[in-house]
Amino acid sequence: MKALWTVPEKIIVRQFYLQNTGLFLVILLLGFGFLSSNEHIALATYALHDGFFLAGYVALWLLYTLYTIRFNSQVIQTTDLLQFFRLIPAAKRLLIFYLLNLQLLAPVLLYAGFMLWVGTQQQTVSANGILVLVIGSLSVLPLPFIERALQKPNPEHVSSRLGSWLRHHLTTPYGFFFIRYLFREQPITLFLTKTGSCLLTIGIILLYPTDDYDIRLLSLGILLSAAFHAGVVFKLYQFEATHLLLLRNLPVSLFRRWLLYGGIIALLMSPEMLLLLYRRPEAVSTLDIAGVWLLGFSILLLEFTALLTRHQSRDRFMATLFWPVIAYFLLIMYRLPACGLAFAGLTIATTLFIRNFYRSTWESEE
Repeated sequence: MKALWTVPEKIIVRQFYLQNTGLFLVILLLGFGFLSSNEHIALATYALHDGFFLAGYVALWLLYTLYTIRFNSQVIQTTDLLQFFRLIPAAKRLLIFYLLNLQLLAPVLLYAGFMLWVGTQQQTVSANGILVLVIGSLSVLPLPFIERALQKPNPEHVSSRLGSWLRHHLTTPYGFFFIRYLFREQPITLFLTKTGSCLLTIGIILLYPTDDYDIRLLSLGILLSAAFHAGVVFKLYQFEATHLLLLRNLPVSLFRRWLLYGGIIALLMSPEMLLLLYRRPEAVSTLDIAGVWLLGFSILLLEFTALLTRHQSRDRFMATLFWPVIAYFLLIMYRLPACGLAFAGLTIATTLFIRNFYRSTWESEE
């Protein structure tokens, strides 16, 4: 029984937290470095008394659960060793994966426990019952998807007639190749990334009327949003290296290539820009909004050009984001302007791109 527990724990749980170290660190720094304990209690109290605000918490927890489901399914479908778990009796197999899911959902369970503690103090019986029901549902939600991944490790992707017609009659400009690839091959990655980033942006904007916050809160939010996009940036690097390698031999100037990559990343970040402009806090000017968005844009370009410097696997790439995220957090908290950080990031990214684009190589991870 010990081996049956240790093997999936190392392959699934440890790898999950290793790949998302930078993301969890930013959340901890943002949540406990910027907000005080009284503010956390105030937010939890408001959520327990307001159904709409509580629904926002539930939506974020559901989004996180979907992310863990996607990770579970991908690992199970690509790891032959885990396929042997089909031979284990169903009850024991479900128990093992249920306990593993509780470890993956630890951040949600801890925060929900904190809200239950606040709810007990506030005597919000109905809200407490909703929290217990939601957490119980989220804890068992991944099990059917895990069973499906075990029973169907290589599912077939059936193309619709409409999709086939569009592919045959419409041409896609080069700048949209990667966006189309995301919609077709990585829809879950795109949905979770953009939904999480947009919900985070909206949540931070809604915090401004509650207290006297400065531009640093938005800068920290865009830093966390950039951490959300790390997986998509790696997909861009992988897509270019494995599907469009011939493009490097075409007579296209390096400057034009740089503009094309910048356009792709700007397109990825356009929903956040629209949200920032549409729901701009009154205390923040449009120029500051532009500086914050440029900061996020420059961080994504830095992530992409860092991959060109030396090939890294996805796991290693996510782990190496730890110290850059810490550095950006400290620079923002020391009140360095977002425009200045964006300009510095763009300069470094441009230098890395010029030096390493033609020398970068993709190494097979098999």
